Amino acid sequence: MKFLELNKKRHATKHFTDKPVDPKDVRTAIEIATLAPSAHNSQPWKFVVVREKNAELAKLAYGSNFEQVSSAPVTIALFTDTDLAKRARKIARVGGANNFSEEQLQYFMKNLPAEFVRYSEQQVSDYLALNAGLVAMNLVLTNQKSTKFWKSKTASAQNS
Repeated sequence: MKFLELNKKRHATKHFTDKPVDPKDVRTAIEIATLAPSAHNSQPWKFVVVREKNAELAKLAYGSNFEQVSSAPVTIALFTDTDLAKRARKIARVGGANNFSEEQLQYFMKNLPAEFVRYSEQQVSDYLALNAGLVAMNLVLTNQKSTKFWKSKTASAQNS
């Protein structure tokens, strides 16, 4: 399916069945979501899969999302890593000398942290919102019945 067609078929799922969601499908959806681009390749996101305490999580949801979250068989909560300087250094440590050139290591260990320290609170918020939006859109697009990922036999959502 072409990207334009996928976006045109995108919809919000508002009602759910009681059918369980296979953990492999959840892992695959998260893996696809993490392929989203991110500023500075920082990927400042974390996912928490909630299966049993949706009612408690729903209390944090806005407006009509309360009913959606409390009735969903699985909720994938998206969090952002607010310590951007620490995140940049972690990328360098995880990537390491085997995967990064000396220039790339310098960029993640020194240049980016120095840049992030100068960000105002609003700039950090905007940076995180941009990145969270990108990864969230990938997650939403994986949850379309029109994609090959969600086969009709495993889809647990019903359209409203």
